[in-house]
Amino acid sequence: LPICFIGSCIDITGRKKVEEELREQREWLKVTLSSIGDAVIVTDIEGRVRFLNPVAQSLTGWTQAQAEGQPLDSVFNIVEETTHAPVESPVAQALREGRIIGMTNHTLLIARDGAERTIDDSAAPIQDESGRIAGVVLVFRDVTEQRKSEATRRRLAAIVESSDDAIIGTALDGTIVSWNHGAERLYGYAAAEVIGKSIEFLTPPDRPGEISAVLARVRQGEEIEHYVADRRRSDGSIVNVSVNVSAIRDDQGRIVGTSAIVRDVTQMMRTEQSTRFLADASATLARLVDYESTLQKVAHMAVPFFADWCMIDMLQPDGSLRRLSAAHVDPARVQLAEEMHRRFPPDPEAPRGVWNILGTGESEINTDIPASGALERIPHPELRRILETQGLTSYMGVPLTARGKVLGVLTFITAESGRRYDAHDLAVAEDLAHRAAVAIENAQLYQARQESDRRKDEFLAMLAHELRNPLAPIRNALQILKMPGVDDAMAGEAREMAERQVHHLTRLVDDLLDVSRIMRGKIELRRERVELATIIARAVETARPVIDAERHKLVISVPESPVWLSADLVRLAQVVANLLTNAAKYTKSGGNIWLSAKRESGEVTIAVRDSGIGIAPELLPQIFEMFMQVAPADSRSQGGLGIGLTLVRNLVEMHGGRVEARSDGLDHGSEFIVRIPALAEESAQPTTVDQGTDLQPAGPSMKKHVLVVDDNADAASSLAMLLRLLGHQVKVTNSGPEALQAVAAEPPDLVLLDIGMPGMDGYEVARRLRALPGTDRTLLVALTGWGQIQDRQRSKAAGFDHHLTKPVEPAQLQAILTHRPMSEA
Repeated sequence: LPICFIGSCIDITGRKKVEEELREQREWLKVTLSSIGDAVIVTDIEGRVRFLNPVAQSLTGWTQAQAEGQPLDSVFNIVEETTHAPVESPVAQALREGRIIGMTNHTLLIARDGAERTIDDSAAPIQDESGRIAGVVLVFRDVTEQRKSEATRRRLAAIVESSDDAIIGTALDGTIVSWNHGAERLYGYAAAEVIGKSIEFLTPPDRPGEISAVLARVRQGEEIEHYVADRRRSDGSIVNVSVNVSAIRDDQGRIVGTSAIVRDVTQMMRTEQSTRFLADASATLARLVDYESTLQKVAHMAVPFFADWCMIDMLQPDGSLRRLSAAHVDPARVQLAEEMHRRFPPDPEAPRGVWNILGTGESEINTDIPASGALERIPHPELRRILETQGLTSYMGVPLTARGKVLGVLTFITAESGRRYDAHDLAVAEDLAHRAAVAIENAQLYQARQESDRRKDEFLAMLAHELRNPLAPIRNALQILKMPGVDDAMAGEAREMAERQVHHLTRLVDDLLDVSRIMRGKIELRRERVELATIIARAVETARPVIDAERHKLVISVPESPVWLSADLVRLAQVVANLLTNAAKYTKSGGNIWLSAKRESGEVTIAVRDSGIGIAPELLPQIFEMFMQVAPADSRSQGGLGIGLTLVRNLVEMHGGRVEARSDGLDHGSEFIVRIPALAEESAQPTTVDQGTDLQPAGPSMKKHVLVVDDNADAASSLAMLLRLLGHQVKVTNSGPEALQAVAAEPPDLVLLDIGMPGMDGYEVARRLRALPGTDRTLLVALTGWGQIQDRQRSKAAGFDHHLTKPVEPAQLQAILTHRPMSEA
């Protein structure tokens, strides 16, 4: 109904209706703004807050009642995310520019309680019916978790891209959907080349369906961990990988794809395989007895795991090279390699290869044979052509070195496998070569020890044989002398027989002692100016009984003019006598022996040649070794201890000379040549050599009172008997105390005192004896089996005047008893 006032009437019905509609619209807008998920703030044209929906109240910390009428900057306090610098609100921009201001980034909302939240915001102007700006509506949301998720995704993406491992995503059917840089590095394919393809193309041709089987297991919910497989690179080479495959699930937990983390384990597997290979090889080498067959086993162990080809070449004693083994999985190729080695042996002058390694002791490696042009440099066209057909890829050669000596060379070559050697492989090869060389050396030492033990056993058997041989005729001679009816001729023959055999026994013992002294460095030469002919005469005199016993013909050739040496007459004569005796023993009865001596080029050359059994070629390098026998071990007809030539070599070398053996083989005789430095002066007078003194009974004025002291009753009695036959008065005691009592009762002219007596030894007896009165004119002579310099010095310190080694030569005793100069032994 219209309402009438003075002068006018107003119809209020339409206005109320409009107001009602506006109220409903505001209520509807308020409800709508309150129910949406974003925060909403409405301001008037002056930027004062008119309305906050519940989300805005929650984020800002302001209620509607608190915020209404407040400046927006008080309620909506925003700063820059990183620097916390104040930021202009989008409401001010919308009021100023009259347009919608889009969402900004890196903005922090600081709530009334100080809490900070990352937000995205935007503002739009509110226009009235006439189009004028009446206010602004501000919409913003909390994006803190979203930002965190995005940061996490970015970090994960960065990790994936920077990972050394290949990380590959696939659909359930195996289609590649993601491919990181690690995958590009591992397989050699760019992401653009593979995304959209089936991952099966990475499987080697000999393993079809392998990846499909893995995907099927993942679709069943199975996790695949550390799955080791072979995969193919873009260049066709094979890489060993370890794969972990996990399922990718959507929000409902359904499996929608796979993620595979792939790691290159080629080097790790090679290291493990190398370790196993070296362990297996070491176990084989540890059982090494015959090193040749064992090394052949090692070569075959290296194929095909470590090499497609493995060759072993060993340096021989004569300096030649011997191919010990050539290994390959194909026997036909091995046969071809052996044929090529025979036809085209390694060139000793080549700058690389087996001979160069033997000479330098340094390893060689050629990682890429085709790229290096090594085959093009081979001088033999046919050999080069054959090698080119083998597809050789890589090469290593390492020395077998023990104690600084190169024994041989191990060669490894790859071909059909396509493997290229690197520094790790070279280290493995050198490790193997070192272990093999040590094993070879140990085997050689073991074999040498066995050989030495065998020779020692043979030596002991021969020693027993050689000692029994002279003992038998000595015993027979003594038995003959005791029998009745023996005439003077028979007795004389028996005595001569016993004397010869005693001399032989003495020589055996002397040889043994001399070798022992030389080996211990305890022998000394008594050099003097001596004429060559004197040495030859002394040697021939010593060896003549053996030569004559075998009815050999001895031809001697010496210079007519004197030739002088600075030498130990006894020792050098011993050398020549040993050579003559050997020649006699190893020559059949009635044979020929030639002894020649001459001066040439400042040296004296002495040669002993025979027509005997000769020396086998393989024995010539060992002929001067200890216990070496020219004749078979079971042949005892020749006799000897196998030490004579060892003694010869050592005595010659002590004189600054050398000795060599020659023979054209068995049954062709042998020759030994000694070379000794000669003296420049040839005008000196020859040295007089004492050839010994015949034993004669002492005259009345020369008879002596002698005391013999020895715990060996037979030794003491026999020596006393000899001295009594020479006309001397002799008393015998068998111990030190008895000797001291005898001397104290009546000091003798001469005491022959054994050193090695039990209880009180000879040194102690001598010291006490010298303290007794009346012994200042008594000659004190030591009898002992020890004749070294230190033994003589000890005897002198104890008070002895002379030192004689057993068995004592009667001529030495006669010289002492008659006060003539003598040579002590």
